[in-house]
Amino acid sequence: AHREAPLRLTVDLEQCTVAESDTLVASFEIDAFRKMCLLEGLDRIGLTLRQAEAISLFEQQRWPNRSEAATESL
Repeated sequence: AHREAPLRLTVDLEQCTVAESDTLVASFEIDAFRKMCLLEGLDRIGLTLRQAEAISLFEQQRWPNRSEAATESL
């Protein structure tokens, strides 16, 4: 039985192309935000953790006595 070679595709997310060798190249569109997340390996948790400093600052400003109150209850 004759076996065909497996199809090999190259996906270039930065250039938004899919290629089979150098002869057949197709372009595709992707939302800029999703593209950035994929390129940087970010999921929703990773995106949130990128803002950890801003979140902490907000919490300190919003609830300035929160850490003291939590310590006092122990």
